[in-house]
Amino acid sequence: MNWLKKYIPNILTTLRIVLVPLMFYLGLTNHYKIFIALAVTVALLDYFDGFFARKWESTSTLGMTLDAIADKFFAISLLILLIIKNPAFFYVLVLECFIALLNIYFFIKKKISASLLVGKIKTWIICITIIVGFIGLAIPYLSNIVDIAIIITVLLQVTTLIGYFIYWQQQKKSKDIKTDYIEFYKIIEPIIIEKEFQRRKEYPHHINESVYEHVIRVSYDCYKIGKRLGMDYKSLTIAGLLHDFYEKPWQYSNEKKPFFQKHAFTHAKEAVVNSKKYFGTDIITSKVESIMITHMFPLNKKIPRNREAWLLTLIDKADSIDFILHPVILFKIFFHKKYQEERENLKKQITHKIKSKKKKKDYHK
Repeated sequence: MNWLKKYIPNILTTLRIVLVPLMFYLGLTNHYKIFIALAVTVALLDYFDGFFARKWESTSTLGMTLDAIADKFFAISLLILLIIKNPAFFYVLVLECFIALLNIYFFIKKKISASLLVGKIKTWIICITIIVGFIGLAIPYLSNIVDIAIIITVLLQVTTLIGYFIYWQQQKKSKDIKTDYIEFYKIIEPIIIEKEFQRRKEYPHHINESVYEHVIRVSYDCYKIGKRLGMDYKSLTIAGLLHDFYEKPWQYSNEKKPFFQKHAFTHAKEAVVNSKKYFGTDIITSKVESIMITHMFPLNKKIPRNREAWLLTLIDKADSIDFILHPVILFKIFFHKKYQEERENLKKQITHKIKSKKKKKDYHK
């Protein structure tokens, strides 16, 4: 039986891929009740294949790749079905493809994705619009609401595209395109060099992504957007880096807890306590704590009380959604080794630059 456990997660993932064409056919032929039931089944299989893979420690590169393909196959099928039923969704798809290509351009050329607040909001709105679109199929008299949702989505997509072009122009004029990343690295350096923080590379988070990778991505988005909006971006950057600094990987825990004491409801507070333990109150100031403690709102009882806390809450959720939906993620998965090498080279360059500047300062003193 133990040998079978190794294959069950991949079998469930493959079943998700096989069920999608049947689900698509049911939606196409207006069998919406069975279609919804099958879509829920596919979503549940998505949960259980990951759950069993973590529980039985049978994660693999093949499994992660199949999982990514299944997610994309599912999302694209839903969008194509919506386009067939409501051609206005075609504009949403085309614009999102343009945005994705622009993101990939920045990713390849700059090694860092552009970060825009409107882009984060747009990601949320696309998900809501897709959900509203399917509700509109089942309840035809809501079609006007679907049209309004599409118009709002398209406007946000156009705004995001314009924002990316402006960002690109600013980067072209910049004398040193790594300046922002150097400042970002200086802010996070005292934390990321610590062995306890490095251990987060072993904590699973999303598909083919560790907690370490997730929090650096969120932290950099917080830094870029917070700085652009004139916020306390240094506190925001630290809070973004430590918002998931909980003690142990929750996926491997077999401890039974009441529903409201599960990881999603408690890990924000645990991250604050754990961060203070390892980094002290000099780094975890009251402002940083106030940003971290509410990042799981509305699952938190506490409501974010400042702009920075609201921004981290938005970015954390948007980056999680974006990770599932965005073509850049497939790029990372299939070219993982090359991507890691490029990031390591960039990191070495930045570290060398910081040390050189420090030596110059010490020499002049």
